[in-house]
Amino acid sequence: MGKSLKIALNVVIVLIVAGFVRYMIRSVNREEVSPPRTEDRQEVPGTASCTLVSSFDLPQEVNRFELHDGKLFISAGDSVCVYDTGGNRMVSFPVKPDVRDITVEDETIYLLYPAFIEVYTADGKPAHRWEACSELSDYCSFALAGAFLFVTDAENKNICKYTKTGNFVKFINSPRDFIIPSYSFDIESRNDTVYCVNSGRHLIESYTLDGDFIAAFGGPGGESGFFAGCCNPVYISFTPDGELITSEKGNPRVGLFERNGLFKKNLLNSRLLGSGTKACEVGADGERLFVAGKNKITVYSYHNME
Repeated sequence: MGKSLKIALNVVIVLIVAGFVRYMIRSVNREEVSPPRTEDRQEVPGTASCTLVSSFDLPQEVNRFELHDGKLFISAGDSVCVYDTGGNRMVSFPVKPDVRDITVEDETIYLLYPAFIEVYTADGKPAHRWEACSELSDYCSFALAGAFLFVTDAENKNICKYTKTGNFVKFINSPRDFIIPSYSFDIESRNDTVYCVNSGRHLIESYTLDGDFIAAFGGPGGESGFFAGCCNPVYISFTPDGELITSEKGNPRVGLFERNGLFKKNLLNSRLLGSGTKACEVGADGERLFVAGKNKITVYSYHNME
């Protein structure tokens, strides 16, 4: 056998071994956090299963919104607007600009800012305010759960647990460490469990109300059920039935998962979301999805899910 042929064969063997090692490492890393796979999942990435219903415009660009009790509570520019789900404005009142998130409970509206939280009555009257619990805080998102308010902090890379009246309780840290390369640090709650995005690791993590880690699912990857790009998913929310909705940026898409991490299907793809690159916040009410984009709320039907 010629010397050049031996060299070529050695190169091929090295490449095969390296590829196998890389595959095994990737498989081991995914096994820890990947969602269970359905046996009949043959979905082509980028497909979607929603149909357009309607849309309505707002006077300013949407910051965040919350679906509560059949109403849309929308932070847009320097105001909070309350709409019914048909797009009719009911109430509007001025607030400070730079709202990072909004959440609602009963007749109380909570607004999150980079370093403080404000509370309003349903008719827009200021009720309470408290400052961030640590210096240099840069708050991103928050969620009410039980008797507490959980706030994500991009600067300190942790979750701050407060009472609903603003008393600091504790810091919650990820066992894998939170990696937050941008303001993709969304948090939601369901049935006394807190769900938080660890976007730099392409994971969704869950915690008890005491702050104990439960589980994580996701992982990096372009196929459905995993998250691509530098920091995805960006937003998470829940359907009324308790299924988890994810929204990604880069090549935007909206996916549907069971709470245990089992991927079900893609709901919206980049084309339906406007073919841009930004993630869109999504909320569900009955069989409708409400999607925020710039100064517009677009409504889709997500029936025929099975």
